[in-house]
Amino acid sequence: MDVLIVEDDPSSRLLLEKAIRSFGYQACPAASGEEAWERFSGGNFDFVITDWVMPGMDGLELCRHIRNSAHPNYVYVIMVTSRDSPEDLITGMDAGADDFIVRPIQSRELQVRMRAAERILKLQQQLREKNQELAVANTRLRRLSRRDALMRIGNRLAFEERIAEFHDRATRYGDRYGVVMCDVDHFKSYNDSHGHPAGDEALRRVAAAIKNCLRASDSAFRYGGEELVILLPEQPVAETVVVAERVRAVVESTALGRGRLTLSCGVAGFPAPGRPLGGWENVVELADQALYRAKALGRNRVELAEAWAELSAA
Repeated sequence: MDVLIVEDDPSSRLLLEKAIRSFGYQACPAASGEEAWERFSGGNFDFVITDWVMPGMDGLELCRHIRNSAHPNYVYVIMVTSRDSPEDLITGMDAGADDFIVRPIQSRELQVRMRAAERILKLQQQLREKNQELAVANTRLRRLSRRDALMRIGNRLAFEERIAEFHDRATRYGDRYGVVMCDVDHFKSYNDSHGHPAGDEALRRVAAAIKNCLRASDSAFRYGGEELVILLPEQPVAETVVVAERVRAVVESTALGRGRLTLSCGVAGFPAPGRPLGGWENVVELADQALYRAKALGRNRVELAEAWAELSAA
């Protein structure tokens, strides 16, 4: 462990260096608060022993600088002083000192205090490592909680978080986005005919086929059951219809091992012509209504939400 020693008196500084090295630590001496701060700023010290009274930057000011720094780890500071009144100790603690040693320094006392400080620093390091492990685990858990295990795409929670972000940005900056609601046609019959394992594999292949024909910026999510939803940022409705038709065609041509499946799609977007801006839920509802119309009209087709269909008809 490297220890930064701050002492303006040469003989006292030399005695501290010798003592600290005899304890098994590395000593880095500084003859003033300014020199110590420069060394600290360019180094990686977790332990500082500093004189209180020095010309220029004294120990209190150095301590405040250390506490206000962006140092990644906790820095343990022992203040060397001739002052031992409760008021003086409180002043030093308020500046950020962790411990005090009163002159004349006793080598054994200094060693004991440094050993105690080393234990605290080790505990701090262990806590940092545990917190880092916990952060990694939380990040992984967050990813897993937003991924559908069967289809291997985002789940409904992930979709709602993403579309809320898109909608907020679109409302604020006048952007646009498209939504495609998809339903696998007659999937229950496929499941009943071929069994659940085959049905699960079919859903995985359908999801993979959809994902592979989207742009990198587009996203597909499992909305529930055999329903999927596609989110297309910065995409006008006309282009969203083109994407939906491409997705429908890709699914229809995808070999599933046992038969084939088709897809019905409903398309909507934001903003909707002649409609209040509203929330993203309104966009999803429009796409869902278009999906039900596609199913009612024979399935394996793409239908545009009425707001745009009416505009086109006019």
